Amino acid sequence: MKQNPGTNSLIGRSFICSECGQKHKVDMLHIEQGDTDRICLFFKKIFGANKKILLLADDITWEVAGERCKESLEKEYKVFPVVLIPRNEKRVTAKEGYLPEIEKKALNTEIILTVGTGTITDLGKIIGSNRYKPVVCFPTAPSMNGYTSPVAAYIKEGLKLTIPISPAHGVFSDMNILEKSPLELIKSGFADSMAKAFANADWKISSLITGESFCPLPYRMVSEAGPSEKDFMDEGELLIRRDHRAIGSLMQTLNMGGISMILAGKSSPASGGEHMISHFLDMYAHQYRGEVFAYHGIQVGTGIFISSLIYEAMRGLTSSEIKQMIAGTRIDYQKHLERLLLLFPAGAELIKREFDEKMAQIAVLREKLPGEWKNIREGAFGMVQRPERIAGIFKRAEIPVHLREIAVGEKMIYDVITLSRFIRGRVTILDIAGEAGMLEELVREYLETKP
Repeated sequence: MKQNPGTNSLIGRSFICSECGQKHKVDMLHIEQGDTDRICLFFKKIFGANKKILLLADDITWEVAGERCKESLEKEYKVFPVVLIPRNEKRVTAKEGYLPEIEKKALNTEIILTVGTGTITDLGKIIGSNRYKPVVCFPTAPSMNGYTSPVAAYIKEGLKLTIPISPAHGVFSDMNILEKSPLELIKSGFADSMAKAFANADWKISSLITGESFCPLPYRMVSEAGPSEKDFMDEGELLIRRDHRAIGSLMQTLNMGGISMILAGKSSPASGGEHMISHFLDMYAHQYRGEVFAYHGIQVGTGIFISSLIYEAMRGLTSSEIKQMIAGTRIDYQKHLERLLLLFPAGAELIKREFDEKMAQIAVLREKLPGEWKNIREGAFGMVQRPERIAGIFKRAEIPVHLREIAVGEKMIYDVITLSRFIRGRVTILDIAGEAGMLEELVREYLETKP
């Protein structure tokens, strides 16, 4: 008999899913909260004593918690700190250039401890996965869902890549540190948690168009674990007041978001078109600005609002209308590729590879979309919140809604909305709107929208 375990008993389980009929497995993951000084006991419980630990931090997170973690762990372990210093940027970001320094130090250690947020976590998980070393994450802010996820994102040759990696063995967090973390990072985590509905809707679309395997369990699991949609507006107000319960709830939701990706075996339950928009912004910032436009989740939040506008614009369309729009749309794909290569010349080979994969999917999309439109409307559109709902949620949490609010200019807005879909070989609502000829008009309407 197929039966799904409850969301609180997924960790360490392998089971046949009653939703999709496939086997899901969530490896053992130790998650604990406590005072930073107790991290040594956490390590001893999982790994025993007498191990060599690489402690990875940056110049900021070392001061926040890295040094205290080192002092606690030195009671039982040999600790080798690697404190990254920004290179030609205001703060350390997840660039491949930092990896050799970490990897060199990791050769003579047995466990990696990351002390930080997205950048430090992703860099440490990449090295841990490459070198088959267990990783423990110490979040210094509830800023994203990557602490428990089986993927990592970084900049390679100018392109923002998301790659599969081995999930962390443990996550140890200190609520005193999470509550005192920068407010922009708390907002970032809140916005990132809002992506799940849109990511799962895009995943459903991809499954209907490309045949990608889809399971509703990850979305249901995350929705059940976190605050309900009705509570999100109140949750946002509590978060900006650093409410203890709200911060704890957010951290739980983010951890479950990462576990949902382990369950699915990919990032689809947590990353759709809204994340492509954020990745495009990161690539542009890396190439031209020297600093990101905003933290990851904040950028994702602007992508969520753009996706909500697209879903809303397409909500009332019929299958015959979609068929006519597809048939009447002629797109100069070569021009899109040339624009991408002009913007990101350093990543030319990677961009071409992703573009070619997307073009193969677009050919299938144009053929199958009219016939699948009814199923897409019934299966995906009901998952996502409408633009006014998103705007209300974000504004009450003091989170930017419009790209202008994070200093993205009009030319860049045009590039983000029309080109970001080509940097990943994955079908999303951005592709449907693009192939139906709606993105150019969306840009015009978006630019007229007041933040």
